[in-house]
Amino acid sequence: MKTARLVLLCLSFWPFNSLADTVPVGIAPPESAPEGCVDTADGNFTIGTLALSAKRKRESASEAVNGTFVLNLQDGVLRDDSGRIGSIVANYQFQFDGPPPQAGAIYTGGFSVCANNSLALGGSTVWYRCTSGNFMNIYDRNVAPQCVAANIIV
Repeated sequence: MKTARLVLLCLSFWPFNSLADTVPVGIAPPESAPEGCVDTADGNFTIGTLALSAKRKRESASEAVNGTFVLNLQDGVLRDDSGRIGSIVANYQFQFDGPPPQAGAIYTGGFSVCANNSLALGGSTVWYRCTSGNFMNIYDRNVAPQCVAANIIV
């Protein structure tokens, strides 16, 4: 009996449980992309944000992410120039990780580029820029009072 408990205790520390946390690439929201959007883009592109309330000059990709941020889109999966996968993680933040995607990621696919040069996730082109200290995070939903609706412009 002591041996069985020792084996169970050892197995609980074994890295097998990390395999269960692996998130597949390509998990998409149930909604289809908006009309005029495609899930594969020719070549690479950069992104920036545009607050929907202001409709002023968009923030450039370098302003948005403090450096050139080059992306590509293939079959709804968004990757940066380092091969990291664009995803919506457990706190609804849009970020790039991996590969593999961050454990607990909600969506790892379902992205599309629309005719109006906006980035969509599922059926929506609306994102939320949320101030966090002296920078902003981007979310797929409104998570706090300081968030403003925005488009991600490609």
